[in-house]
Amino acid sequence: MIKEAVVTYAVIDTETTGLLPEFRHRIAEIAVIHVDADGTVTDEWCTLVNPERDLGPQAIHGIRAADARWAPRFADVAGDVARRLRGRIPVAHNWPFDAMHLRAEFARLGVDVPFDPHGGLCTMRAASVALPRSGRSLIDCCASAGLPPMNWHTARDDAMAAAALLGHMLARRPDAVPTTEQQRRTADWPWPDLPTGVVAPLMRTPIGHVEPHFLARLVERMPRDDEPMVDAYFAMLDDALLDRQISASEADALIALADDLGLHRTKAIAVHHSYLRELARAAWADGVLTDSERRDVETVATLLGLDDEAAARVLAEERTGAAESTVTVGGLVLRPGDRVVLTGEMRRPREMIVERAVAAGLRVTTSVSGKTKVLAAADPDSLSGKAKQARVLGVPVVGEEAFLRALDGL
Repeated sequence: MIKEAVVTYAVIDTETTGLLPEFRHRIAEIAVIHVDADGTVTDEWCTLVNPERDLGPQAIHGIRAADARWAPRFADVAGDVARRLRGRIPVAHNWPFDAMHLRAEFARLGVDVPFDPHGGLCTMRAASVALPRSGRSLIDCCASAGLPPMNWHTARDDAMAAAALLGHMLARRPDAVPTTEQQRRTADWPWPDLPTGVVAPLMRTPIGHVEPHFLARLVERMPRDDEPMVDAYFAMLDDALLDRQISASEADALIALADDLGLHRTKAIAVHHSYLRELARAAWADGVLTDSERRDVETVATLLGLDDEAAARVLAEERTGAAESTVTVGGLVLRPGDRVVLTGEMRRPREMIVERAVAAGLRVTTSVSGKTKVLAAADPDSLSGKAKQARVLGVPVVGEEAFLRALDGL
């Protein structure tokens, strides 16, 4: 009888100079934490990395150029990173982001690593199952799990926090962190023989605590999305917007990033509207909107490429609960930002119905969840998988004509 191999993990965190490798953004710090099958941390390794360019949002990651200029290049530590990943399932909080940057760094060395969005374990996605009431940020997930605070936005502490979160889920909700065949293939990938121990790792100089900006605190209160790739994109938006310095080219980069995650441009723009609405809703959570909060929501709208009226509109709607801006389907009242799903072959073009729903402020998603407000079906008695799931969850199912009449009334 063949004994099944014991699963071990390599928890990774990277601090980068920006969002996209295609825009010459590089890794500026990396940490790899070894975790055994029961969640025990067995080893840690971290180093600053000289990105050979400016450091980007230093107010967020806190890396000083005075330290980075003495740090090893990624080429110098690639063998050390590979040795620590070999034979282990890679793990990260928002794995698609770290995977993208690791893939790019190794590609510069001629090494094509198998780090795609599903090749590693994502603690952010797993926490949506294990900690369904938590937000998506690592800070919020750890707080929901009762884990201690860390020196956030440093690779070592963020990786240790993600390792602790993994351990918590392995102990209490192992069903949330199943090992997939694709993850095992990544762990078993035959790494090339890269030199190790070329240079010693370099740690950052400790810096004093800096109180996070309002926007940094605000995004941590924002809820999860129910579509994993959208949630991953939201998490990248969180990071991108913290310093409120997205250039026009970086805005284009976000669209390119959405494409990498499988979100086409139209859906990405709809996701931007949804993100702005969640931000406005969080700003109004305490019942008060300060001038600073208003300015920041307006700034985010501009950075996301939305029209000038978008911020004012969603702030007004979220203040009043959107009572004056609703869509009624039978006895069901929908508000801007609510999620609807379509199923079946409609009489009218699907694209037209989606366009009208989005214009009404609704969010059209592809799958039914507990957050779905209504399922619009070509046939209200549909036997589709979406319709069956809607009935299990108690989501109303309405016909195409009823849904379109409600949109006509706006």
